[in-house]
Amino acid sequence: MDPAQAAAQAKFARLGFFILPLPRGSDFGIDGRLWTVDKFSGVKLLPPGLHFFVFSAAPSATQQAHLPGPSSQGVATRHGILRFYRDAETVVEEWDNVQEELKRDALGQAPRKRRRNTKEGREETVVSEEYLKSLDKSLAAYPQDDVAAHWAGLTSFVTEETLARVVGLDEHGCGLVDALMGSTLDERGAAGATSGKRTWGKAREEEPEVRVVIDEDEEGNGVSNEPVLLEFVKFDVKRSWPEGAVGEALTRWSRDKSWQLSHVVREQLGDDPKELLGELQLAFILFALLHNFSSLTAYKALFALICRSATLAQPPSSRPSSASLPSPLLSSASLPLFASFLSLFLAQIQFLEADFFATQLPSLERDLLDSLAALSQALSDSLPHWTAIGEKEPGTAGVWKEVVKRWDALAAVTMERFGWDLGVIRGTRAAYLAQGGRVERAEDEVDLEDLEEGEDAPYVVDDDGLRGDDHDDEYY
Repeated sequence: MDPAQAAAQAKFARLGFFILPLPRGSDFGIDGRLWTVDKFSGVKLLPPGLHFFVFSAAPSATQQAHLPGPSSQGVATRHGILRFYRDAETVVEEWDNVQEELKRDALGQAPRKRRRNTKEGREETVVSEEYLKSLDKSLAAYPQDDVAAHWAGLTSFVTEETLARVVGLDEHGCGLVDALMGSTLDERGAAGATSGKRTWGKAREEEPEVRVVIDEDEEGNGVSNEPVLLEFVKFDVKRSWPEGAVGEALTRWSRDKSWQLSHVVREQLGDDPKELLGELQLAFILFALLHNFSSLTAYKALFALICRSATLAQPPSSRPSSASLPSPLLSSASLPLFASFLSLFLAQIQFLEADFFATQLPSLERDLLDSLAALSQALSDSLPHWTAIGEKEPGTAGVWKEVVKRWDALAAVTMERFGWDLGVIRGTRAAYLAQGGRVERAEDEVDLEDLEEGEDAPYVVDDDGLRGDDHDDEYY
């Protein structure tokens, strides 16, 4: 065997398999690519990293006979499996088309465990090489060329810890979720109930709750009939001030979410803002690919939390004293947080179809524009402070310039795709309309069309090194 063949074989050995036989006519997707299957048993040649398998099983002949209409094929609930692949790993699942769920285990008996941490090891699926060869003709090759361009940008901050905390992992390291699963950020989910069943774009009325039997008490093997929720970070968007705040402090932190964001990161995310970005990305792929409406609620809440944290856009020296606060605000590392936020949102916007907001979620467009207007104002107000600091600290100046470039790139793309007019970051406040997010330009303000060419042209920057280390001047 020559060196090239040996290298190719070694690379193949590091790739994984996902085996899930589905009925003919089912929908199956991986990492944003979706197709209707014929003779299909799974996916091969999976590279290491996070993968998201989405599927809607076609109804059986018996189920089809009970569906309304003479030729209706029905719309099955979308199910999803999230998993971080390491080196050569194989995951085998079996779909029960009668119960319309994944079988609980290989024998279809014991309930799956769901753990909220990554400390415990995961059981490996042992599959013979002969078995894999027998399935080879019905295994689709991983669509590397189709998904590589967008998948990394959609999941760059999602870690296995993020997945375990929000979705929970079973004994094989898989996070199981479906379109009907509720969230801790739902109005009813926060009180312990799941969301009602919904279709993409319109809610259905009077649908039953979904309850899943799992083992939540791993040490005692206790079985719980409580509904399984997506456990995003918990916060009340309508009550964002510190306990006991009165007067000016109450007014400030009810409008400015900086204290709430800092408190959430410190108390629930181990003081790591990157995990907040990971939850935002996870919420996006769950609602965009799985059509999980509870994740849409979480996404809007997390998006607004970041955009409306005006004080965090200021240098620490320009912020109000935190001596009276029960916990301090984030450090100057919050500036890279905004740089990374703009980058990941650009990737999300580029992934969506150009008519997504107009045809599917116009209300989401209004929410995003209102939040982006607040962020634009906060960044514009902070510009003089960062400029003054940058004259003495070149590293800090570089971070601020990156924020500005990423805003300009986002503004250019959203103008082209959706007709959004986000404007440019200015040293004075820009006046935005209450619901439209449209800017009323000052006479001396530079228009986006003037930024298309030359050294001031906006561009999409490379995110290499974003995750960085803990230095303030490193990007997350």
